[in-house]
Amino acid sequence: MSRVEVRTEDLLAAAVAVALALFVGIRSALDEIRLSPEDTWDVFFTLAPVSVLIFGASVRFALGREGGGASGVFRRIGRVLRDWSPFFFFFLLYETFAQNVWKALLPRDRDAELLRLDRLLFGETPALRLESLVHPVLTDVLAVAYFLHLVLPPILAWIWYRRDLRVFRHLLLSIFLAGVIGVFGYLMVPAVGPGSAFPESFRGGLTGLFYGPVTWTLDQARAPRDVFPSLHVGISTIVLVFARKRGRIAFWIVLPLVAANWMSTLYLRYHYMVDVIAGWAVAPLAVAAGAAFLALEDRLRRRSSRLGDSSRGVAL
Repeated sequence: MSRVEVRTEDLLAAAVAVALALFVGIRSALDEIRLSPEDTWDVFFTLAPVSVLIFGASVRFALGREGGGASGVFRRIGRVLRDWSPFFFFFLLYETFAQNVWKALLPRDRDAELLRLDRLLFGETPALRLESLVHPVLTDVLAVAYFLHLVLPPILAWIWYRRDLRVFRHLLLSIFLAGVIGVFGYLMVPAVGPGSAFPESFRGGLTGLFYGPVTWTLDQARAPRDVFPSLHVGISTIVLVFARKRGRIAFWIVLPLVAANWMSTLYLRYHYMVDVIAGWAVAPLAVAAGAAFLALEDRLRRRSSRLGDSSRGVAL
């Protein structure tokens, strides 16, 4: 009977899932949290590549090209679901904040402090400085760019999944760890962003053909206090790092999309500059931590293998 290998992401995801279940369960029992299952639609962006992979296995079986018959298909489907599970746990992690979990610790928003820090460091928060550039066409372009944080990660993950499982695991583990770091930021520094906290500071609202539908759709899924750090920036930076690993062409294709995504967080008045800087800091930390976890897993697996070989030698 083959031994089931436990992965780093399995242990981390299980630990976070148990902690969240206990935390949300306790707070729900105290009538502090209102769950809204309809707000989890964004998970379907991850389900798309998973569905394609599962569909491919089913087609291969139907054409008689899948070795192992039906059991082989189920093994492949189970492997796909397991490989992609960190994405699902990341969305679980994020969606808890769409359910007002942030109220459990620090209910007072910290927008005033973040705005004060922006003004101390940069003279003014960029959202206000960028108001001079506001134009409906630019607003539409950046609204679409803002949406890309749901699109780019699963696309790049799918590309790496077909090419190098090790890099794929590192990418998903980095995104998951960025989410964990983001959770602590949201809990400790709850904020709604300059557009919502200080609407009177802006001369007018943003308009555009796509701006309204796109931002309305995203606002239905985004957590109400997901400002510091900006995971838009953190995760898109991780995407850029792994696009560079894929090659120069991939990097130069992704770079303008990621740069537009960064700018959109400020232009659309969702974030302060300190949030963006924190997001940039999260990315290398998550990538390095992911690499360290995978290296530790390799060392433990080699050690376990040596001990197993030694035990078999003694038994002989």
